[in-house]
Amino acid sequence: MNTHPDAVTVLCYGDSNTWGQRPEKKGGRFPSNVRWPGKLQDILGDDYYVIEEGLNSRTTDLEYYKKPGRNGKTYLIPCIESHRPIGIVAIMLGTNDLKTTFGRSATDVAEALRGLVRDVRETAVDKEGKIPRIILISPILIDDTAELFSMFYAENYSHEAVMKSQDLAGEIQKVANEEACFFIDAASVAEPGVDGIHFKKESHPALATLVAKTISAP
Repeated sequence: MNTHPDAVTVLCYGDSNTWGQRPEKKGGRFPSNVRWPGKLQDILGDDYYVIEEGLNSRTTDLEYYKKPGRNGKTYLIPCIESHRPIGIVAIMLGTNDLKTTFGRSATDVAEALRGLVRDVRETAVDKEGKIPRIILISPILIDDTAELFSMFYAENYSHEAVMKSQDLAGEIQKVANEEACFFIDAASVAEPGVDGIHFKKESHPALATLVAKTISAP
């Protein structure tokens, strides 16, 4: 951890692509110096303290009966309380909401993220009344033509979900604009690997660089 007493805490709140799942399904997750929150820490330096809070199958605000504890809304507030004071919250969620079992639209996902934004603003206020800057990151696109997609994800994601993933950026950007948040489209610099869902190795530093530029912007 970063022990600099004046470091600004950056909470990276997401799913398996923040956790660092390898798309080839061998070896679990990428090491910390490869995952995008780790790369973000390297770029920002000791003036920032990056908290990596990724969990496989995490949703925005849905209970996942197959995997308890994945409701992102339920865990967000305790997470904020655990790490306060927080200067920046970067949220990248939505891919798991597109699973067939949930039947959500891109608009549904964006509205769920609006709820998370408001939860941050209500609970993460510091002693001076300052609210963290919030960055909404639209996830990468789902690729159902990827080599291992059918083997691992055909039961969870239909081609309709693939099409919905292409609509996420527009819907999430609308919410970001309306809620006065920063917005990043991860798909502009990152893409999935051989499973069609999880970041290829090269995408981690690419996203970290984009997030760092957003954080450093005046």
